Amino acid sequence: MTLSRRELLIGGTAGAASVAALAATGCGGPIISSLVQGPNAYNLSVQFATLPIGAVTVRTRTYGGTIPGPTLVTAPGQPLTITVHNQLPPNPPATPAPGIDPLDNPHAFNNTNLHVHGLQVVPHIFDPIGTSNPAASIIAIAPGTSLQYPFVLPSDHPSGLYWYHPHAHGSTDVQVSGGMAGLIIVKGPIDQVPEIAAARDIPIAVQTLNLNLDPSTGTYTDDYIAYQPATSPPGPTGGYTPRSTDIFVLVNGQLVSHGSGFVATQATSGSFTPSAPPQIQMAPGEVVRLRILNGANVLLLPLQLPGFAVYVIAVDGVNLLAPYLVPASGNIPLAPGNRVELLVQAPLTPQSSTLTALATGNLPGTDKSQHTWPPFGLMQIVVSGQPVSMSIPASLPTPTREYPLLANNPGGTRNVTFNDLGSGSTILSGTDLTVNNLLYNEANVLFNLPVGTADTWTVINGMAMEGHPFHLHTNSMQIMSVTAPYAINPLIPVPYIADTVWIPPGGTVVFEILYKQWYGKTVFHCHKLPHEDQGMMANVLYV
Repeated sequence: MTLSRRELLIGGTAGAASVAALAATGCGGPIISSLVQGPNAYNLSVQFATLPIGAVTVRTRTYGGTIPGPTLVTAPGQPLTITVHNQLPPNPPATPAPGIDPLDNPHAFNNTNLHVHGLQVVPHIFDPIGTSNPAASIIAIAPGTSLQYPFVLPSDHPSGLYWYHPHAHGSTDVQVSGGMAGLIIVKGPIDQVPEIAAARDIPIAVQTLNLNLDPSTGTYTDDYIAYQPATSPPGPTGGYTPRSTDIFVLVNGQLVSHGSGFVATQATSGSFTPSAPPQIQMAPGEVVRLRILNGANVLLLPLQLPGFAVYVIAVDGVNLLAPYLVPASGNIPLAPGNRVELLVQAPLTPQSSTLTALATGNLPGTDKSQHTWPPFGLMQIVVSGQPVSMSIPASLPTPTREYPLLANNPGGTRNVTFNDLGSGSTILSGTDLTVNNLLYNEANVLFNLPVGTADTWTVINGMAMEGHPFHLHTNSMQIMSVTAPYAINPLIPVPYIADTVWIPPGGTVVFEILYKQWYGKTVFHCHKLPHEDQGMMANVLYV
């Protein structure tokens, strides 16, 4: 599929009508025409920006001065060239004290790089891009320098919603939870389905900003001092802590809830004040397409929209073979890093409802400790006016890169356990977060994965109170089962295709995977980003 120049200039949606509709409702990403340097080629400037969020002012790292960053559009078989320009100031000198792990304590907060999450392109976390050197180091784009990522999407690449964010070990959480993330839309066969083409296309980027109040300026910031103990309460004069004083929940850059007063754990301190979410209008019987990113650093989103018929048509950029009708009493648990695409049909009677992320804690399969959350209203939908006649497709195009599905037990086995080993003297936060009881080591490769073969992976969550989103780079996974010590609500019925999967507290995920096309060194990790930066990550080598 070849994109027109007009499509390349549209940043937040699939068409100009959707851009206008979202602008009128406060939804949607920025237009990117000023960033386009050629067909499917983009410049991303990493810079500090001072922005109003609700009634407060924040100073944080951004792509191009906006939250979220600009939306990028491409298609299967086309190049996607992204040049990252790091315009952040130099990192202050920082040296870990004797015995303090220099790698798995967050540091070098102004170094950056790029990960195109979910895109099945050349491995690009290690230097140089595509390297198969098992000792290769993670790419670090230093302040004042630039790096170009010359991606080419396979001709059979699934069409759907993806996203980009930094992945420099040590600064990933600070940068993503400061707002550095943006959408990628791959246009393709699913967009040509008549019922989908007729629906308004509405992207929704959910993000959390984890910031601390700087009393000297009255501004909320994500500044920390590397390799120093955190202050209590956290602040810009102390070291990194995964629990900031304030949490801002944003939908397409608009504040929907502000949590403040956090000191120790999110379960026992702090409170949230909701704000009115963005609003869209629908006619009775109208169908809209919602593309939703969970770009939060730790927040699980169990999504629910009462009173509407909600159909899942894609997970993590890969469409299903037919729409899946979500039970009226069910929810869609969207883990950090997940994307879901929905067709939502309005009832025939005028009414209002809110797309809500349900409260976690008591909900089966969700966090039980420091990452429990109240409900968040993400989008209000108001149904009014004259009814329209729209329909849901009976079937969807087959994503040929993913189907037919693999047979059960297709080859070898891989076993992984995410765990918390408790107090760790080398980690300043006091917790060793591990893969197979090991903290992350840049030079160690856990698995060699032969391209063209398939394996069954079993991933165990050894923590009884906290869930972990598992994410593997470069290839998608065929989720076979998700189990826990209690009944849980699945994302959609298994088997399904995903690149990120929520492992409930004490639970286990089994998936099958075919290692396709690309060779090189990359990673898998927990997509709770404080966990990734503090050791819960491992290297694999596609060979």
